[in-house]
Order: sequence, then C-alpha cells, then structure tokens
Amino acid sequence: MTDFRVRRARVDDAAPIADIHIAAWTTAYRGIMADEILDSLDLDRQTAGWTRSLSDETSPMSTLVAVQGQRVLGFGGVCPPRDTAEVLSQLPEASGLGQLAAINLHPEAFGSGAGALLLHALEDELQALGFTRAYLMVAEGNDRAMRFYAKHGWHRTEITHVFDGVSPAVPERMFTINLG
Repeated sequence: MTDFRVRRARVDDAAPIADIHIAAWTTAYRGIMADEILDSLDLDRQTAGWTRSLSDETSPMSTLVAVQGQRVLGFGGVCPPRDTAEVLSQLPEASGLGQLAAINLHPEAFGSGAGALLLHALEDELQALGFTRAYLMVAEGNDRAMRFYAKHGWHRTEITHVFDGVSPAVPERMFTINLG
C-alpha cells in the first residue's frame, strides 16, 4: 500500500516528528556520530523542541510531513541558507539559493517511496518560496542519504563543512540542485 501524501506539518505532529527524528538519527548516524549523543536523544525533549518550532509563526523554516493515512512517516524542512558566508562563498553563485535543512524518514519507511515524494514536495516548496537553486549538507559516511540525493538529481560538490553542534564534530558534504 503506497497511498502516501505530503502536507504542511502541524503542532500536533510534534511527537511523531520527534520519534522519527530519533529513529532516523540513531539508524543513519550510528558509527558517524558518537554513541553517547545518539543514546542521549530524548523523546520528551525532542517533542518539546518540535512543539516550539512548529508553534513559531516567525520561523523561516517551512516543515512538511509525509503521511500514510494518519501516520507520519517522515518530515523535512526548507528555509533560506543557514550556513556561514564562509561555506556559501565556495559556491560559484549564491543568488536564489535556498536550503533543504532536514529530511528524515522513519527507518520502517526506507525504500517505500515516501522519502522521494517528500523530497520532491520540499523541492516544490523551495520553488514556491522563490528559490531557484538549493543546497543541503550530508554527514560524511551517510552513504544511504548520498545515494538517495544523487538518484534524485542532487549533485555532490567538493564543498565540505564541519558540523560542530556535536562533539566530536562531524564533517559534512554539500549537494546542490537547480530547481528551475
């Protein structure tokens, strides 16, 4: 059964999004991020954070969810670029640039087609927001994600960055796409 659809995230999606966030990270980043970080992810804390984020009408993040029936299978967010000028200056052209800031699918939905539907909806959302190009950052070693993005037309660049929001820091690779 593949009756997936994508819709805008609502505040009442905070708990399922938090659960997916934790499940996706512990699956994708085991061996990439320190086990202590992944093992310390807390559902209540994540739910509270997502509740705040989804309640914030001034947030530049546009968050969408992939659902099957009433079940949330994945989420993603797009926004204006959040990376530093140092990172963005490595691009040959930064005008019209938006960011795919996050896309996470529950591991049970990997390979189901829900992720592709969500990715394309996020690309459409970037275009609706007026962006003509987009970029995303992927943790080095997250080969599944890199294959997924490449399969859907995103181009791996030589641009790297170090995500230092965790310790030890995680090197990331930039992918880009033209949206027009």
